[in-house]
Amino acid sequence: MYSKTPSGPGDNSNTKSFFAGKAMETSAATPTSPSHPPAASPSPSASSLRLWRSAAHRNVRNQWSHIHAAKEQWLSAAFDGRSHTSNLVNAHLSRRGMPAMDLGVLKDMPGIRDKASSKLARREEQYRDMLVSSYKNMVHALCCLVKASRSMRCFSKVSPNNSVAQFSERQDDLNDSGDGGGAPVFKWFSIIEFESFAQELVEMFVSDLKLKRLLVLELLSVTFKEGVEHQTLLDWGDELYDGESNELQSIGLESGGTCPLPENWCDDISGSRRPGNPPSYEVLQVYLTAWLANVNINNSRIDEIFELVEEEMKIKFS
Repeated sequence: MYSKTPSGPGDNSNTKSFFAGKAMETSAATPTSPSHPPAASPSPSASSLRLWRSAAHRNVRNQWSHIHAAKEQWLSAAFDGRSHTSNLVNAHLSRRGMPAMDLGVLKDMPGIRDKASSKLARREEQYRDMLVSSYKNMVHALCCLVKASRSMRCFSKVSPNNSVAQFSERQDDLNDSGDGGGAPVFKWFSIIEFESFAQELVEMFVSDLKLKRLLVLELLSVTFKEGVEHQTLLDWGDELYDGESNELQSIGLESGGTCPLPENWCDDISGSRRPGNPPSYEVLQVYLTAWLANVNINNSRIDEIFELVEEEMKIKFS
């Protein structure tokens, strides 16, 4: 956990690290967008369209149910992370201020400050682990959301020995784009429109996950035990838990991915994270506020998207 990216002779960390410095540059590309969706297939016959639509109904409903569940899981993990972040910051500030703290009648007890500092350090370690666990749950939820957003198409299954039409999420026939020729799945929205709604959700959660990952990196770095924090600073390319890089790469967040932050943040963060220069109380409060606000999540737009989808399907997800 919190592993440093290994490097060896000839290793170029700027290009090989999982989240290299380039990941902080702004770019017009969207890392989670599918590479290139299949071109629209020719309009199917009426009978073929009926069979496709029946299968597409089930699949689209299932995938949007998965999207809703993943959204709820992400928000729940973010809420838990807020609590762990607040507890971590409070314990860290208390430990950092212990040498100058007025202990009243306890001030003359032998070793009281050292004992209190040691207890606060153990609490910090517990809250760090809990924060990483919440972040890990957020990544897992985002992986589920992205997978569902990419699994709405319903392809004809090539089965020459079976006269019954079958469908799957995998494209067997290169001439079949899985979108029913652009026909509405239910009443109004085509597969592409459902995908567009889902992609809008994905982009929100990807943006906020990147910001929260930056906050986790900073909070883990500044709350290491005394004697360690001046030697160890986590970088953007380090894994926060075992397997994180594989999970994020599976949804397109790999080296060279973009981060929706101002370009000058690279220099600002590097300067503020120099060893021996811990963030002030005010800065830590800003971190807490940024986590609490879910600044890249537009809740009203999320509600609107689900209302549109539920109305189209005539179902309720919750």
